[in-house]
Amino acid sequence: MNEHDCNILVVLDKERNVTKASSKLYISQPTLSYRLRQIEKNFDLQIFKRESYGLIPTPEGELIIQYARENLDKLESTLENLKLMGSKVQGTIKLGVASTYGQYILPELLSSFQKLYPDVKFEIITGISSIIYELFKKGEVHIAILRGDFVWDEEKSLLAIEPICIVSKDSSIQPNKLPEFPRIQYEMDSYLENIINEWWNDSFTKESYISMRVDSLETAKEMVRADLGYTILPGICLTREKELHIEPIKDNNDKNIRRLTWLYCRTQTLNFLAVYKFYHYLKDKKVLEPNDFQIA
Repeated sequence: MNEHDCNILVVLDKERNVTKASSKLYISQPTLSYRLRQIEKNFDLQIFKRESYGLIPTPEGELIIQYARENLDKLESTLENLKLMGSKVQGTIKLGVASTYGQYILPELLSSFQKLYPDVKFEIITGISSIIYELFKKGEVHIAILRGDFVWDEEKSLLAIEPICIVSKDSSIQPNKLPEFPRIQYEMDSYLENIINEWWNDSFTKESYISMRVDSLETAKEMVRADLGYTILPGICLTREKELHIEPIKDNNDKNIRRLTWLYCRTQTLNFLAVYKFYHYLKDKKVLEPNDFQIA
C-alpha cells in the first residue's frame, strides 16, 4: 500500500463520506470508490461498511487504517529529517520549553534566529519541566529547555540563572515576618517548589499563611497587584515590573536564592543542520545572570 492509498484511507476515516473525501483528495468520486475497492481487494476484506449515514470502519478496517496513519507519520518524519540533514538550514525544529521561559525569553530569541534562518520553522510545546523532560526522553522534541538539573549524559548547557523574589504591593510586608502575612500560592513545578520550601524551612519555624490558591503565577501576580497578599515568584516574570515591591530571597549567608535553566539535546540530533544551528545559537548566548533580568 503506497502513500496515496494510505492517505485515501486516513481521509475516508476522518470524513466518513465519499463525497467529502473526494473533495479533500482532489479526485472524483468514482475514482475514489474504485481505488477503495482495489485496496479492499488487495487485503481480501472489507475496510468500510457502507451505511446510509456514511462509512463505518470494520474491526479489520480499523487496523488497516491505523497502519496507514502510522506509515504517513513515519514518512512525514523521515522527510522532515532529510530536510534537517541537508546543506540548507531548513526544516521544522521541535522544542519543549519550560512555560515561563517560553513566555518571557524565547519569543525574542526566535525572532532573532529566524532573521538569520528564515526557512526554519518551529513546533513548540510548553509546560512543566518534568513533563517536557519525559517528552524529550521519548524523542518527541529535538531540544528541551528545562528548569532544574535533570540527569543527562549528552549535550547540555546552562542558559539562565535567575533570582527568586518576594513580591508584594508595597514595602509594608517585611521579609523576616512573612509567616504573619497572607501568601498567594500558585501551581509550580517541583523544582521551584523545592527551592522555595527549602528556603522557607531554613528561614522560619512557622508555616506560611496561605490565604489563596490560584492556577498560575500570572494570576498570583495580579492578586498581589490588588493588594490581596504577597507571593514568591521567579525573576523571569518580573522583568521591567514597576508597580510592585520586589525583593530577592536570600539564604542564611545573605546570598540570593537562584533557579537554573538548562538546554538539552541529543548528540545524534545535532546531525540535523537546523537543530545544530539553533542549539549553538542558544548555547553561544551569554548565560543570563540575576542582574540581566532588570528587576526594578
